[in-house]
Amino acid sequence: MSSPQLRTLAEDLRSRSDGQISALLNARPDLVHPIPSDMRALTTRASTSPSIARYLDDVDVLHHFTLRVATELTAEQPTSVPLLVDEVVARVDAADATDFATSVHQAVDALHTAALLWGTQERTHVVTSVRDQVAQAPAPSWPPPSCSAPPSSAKEHATLDQQAEAHVRSTISIIEEVGDLWRREPGAVLRSGGLSTRALDTLAAHLGADRFAVSCAVDIAHTAGLLAVGATDSDVAWMPTESFDDWRRTPPGRRWAVLAQTWRDRQGVTSTKPLVTEEHPFTVTWRHHLLTVANEASGECEIDAMLEVIDYRWPRRRGSKRSSVLRTLSQEAEVLGILNGGGLSSAGRRLAAASDSAALAKAVTAHLAAEVDTVLIQADHTIVAAGPLTPAVGRPLRDLADVESRGHGCVLRISNASLRRALTVDADPQAWIEFLRSISSKNVPQPVIYAITDAARSLPGVRSDFVAPCPPAPRRRPRTRATAATVDKTLRVLRAEELRERVDEAPIDISEVPRMDSSTVVASVKYAIDHNETVHLTHAESDGSTAVLLVDPIRLGGGSLTAYDHHAEQVRTLAVSRISGVVAIQISA
Repeated sequence: MSSPQLRTLAEDLRSRSDGQISALLNARPDLVHPIPSDMRALTTRASTSPSIARYLDDVDVLHHFTLRVATELTAEQPTSVPLLVDEVVARVDAADATDFATSVHQAVDALHTAALLWGTQERTHVVTSVRDQVAQAPAPSWPPPSCSAPPSSAKEHATLDQQAEAHVRSTISIIEEVGDLWRREPGAVLRSGGLSTRALDTLAAHLGADRFAVSCAVDIAHTAGLLAVGATDSDVAWMPTESFDDWRRTPPGRRWAVLAQTWRDRQGVTSTKPLVTEEHPFTVTWRHHLLTVANEASGECEIDAMLEVIDYRWPRRRGSKRSSVLRTLSQEAEVLGILNGGGLSSAGRRLAAASDSAALAKAVTAHLAAEVDTVLIQADHTIVAAGPLTPAVGRPLRDLADVESRGHGCVLRISNASLRRALTVDADPQAWIEFLRSISSKNVPQPVIYAITDAARSLPGVRSDFVAPCPPAPRRRPRTRATAATVDKTLRVLRAEELRERVDEAPIDISEVPRMDSSTVVASVKYAIDHNETVHLTHAESDGSTAVLLVDPIRLGGGSLTAYDHHAEQVRTLAVSRISGVVAIQISA
């Protein structure tokens, strides 16, 4: 027995159960923001190009290609689901045709749930606005690309976390040292904004770090509000903000969590120009795709393999621009210790799962070496730290001595230049000697004490620190989601409106629409707009015939009417001069 025929998308949606409408709203959450006033409003919104584009942004190549085939088969008349599935299978060279056919069936079901396909199994239609958006959809490869590396063992994952920990420590250290350096000697700002390439090279050489890692770290620190442009005595320059000291006083796990969340939510990527972020409206989405694919991989997944998976799962924006941005994002993730060799660290998996800052801090702290607050001071003016220094020790020690080598720990050396620098921060040599005694594991060697005392005799004078005001924190725009409460509220609104007004959309004869003069037509249309009515109107078509259209008037002006045509399932612009009659549709209780 064949299913009852559905003539429009509106009829299809009205025939759906509460469970089916809930599935539609969950598949297309933009439809409930704001909540539609009735089923007619839901139909109009579901058939608009922007809403359809949002849905297509999140479905894979198979769904796109299935829609393309469906639009070709329904160019002149409806098709059937079996014919559509057979045609898609016939056009794709699949290694396993049976498995592929099952996946095509699932794609068709999903597209029907999302109301891009509508009708019955025997007579399936495609929403008109879909056609142009999938006209160039490529055929899928089957099986689809995947990250097929074998699962990582516990030992391999532990090694990955250890390697990621080194990147975490390095990035935190870079930001701390740059902030301390610019606190004393702010970085020059180019007229075009940002930092000069020469200044970046100098920073990288001073820190003994990779140029990209330094650029990425200061970019993220700037986005996090830790570094900003502030005023010096004579100009503007890069310097730490008021938030910088608050950040550095927190535990290292918390420091990393701030940086990781900033990276996840920021709109740009590290560019070739330091502190000039290249922003792109889809960067946050593409970063989410990268984390999702890496998180779902059972083992390490090289960036080329991830790009293939992303191009298959989210084909709408693929191209050289997205690939370039994704490669840069992958490099940034390695700098931050989120990715390493194509595998997500434990903290990176927490970030991919959108965990809060406390969970991120806990995950990364489990693999971070403990900070130390004691050092070994030697007579040759070298200072050896067996691990990363606490902020309370690290800043004054870097004021007093130059860093010679970095790694798990660090080696610093006291020089004439570093002593002059320290005495501009605090002119009291005894205070520096007491500081060294408080952190030294042994007695402070006499040559070191003498060097500090001798340098104080030619004191250059105390210099002020430079601090910029905190810029406003960027707001993260959350992804649109349909919560259970929102879906339930939408269903109640739609069903209440259906009970209040059940619309009979049966076609009427042209003789049932009275002829009107132009002023009466305009008045009737205005009334329909003001009272949110659906109307039948007689319209002179371009071929000379007169058609009865079922429309929702939207606006009137400039001699034309903009209305949603229920039969064409699209918004149309009609000349008022071609409309000869208007009648409200029959309402039954």
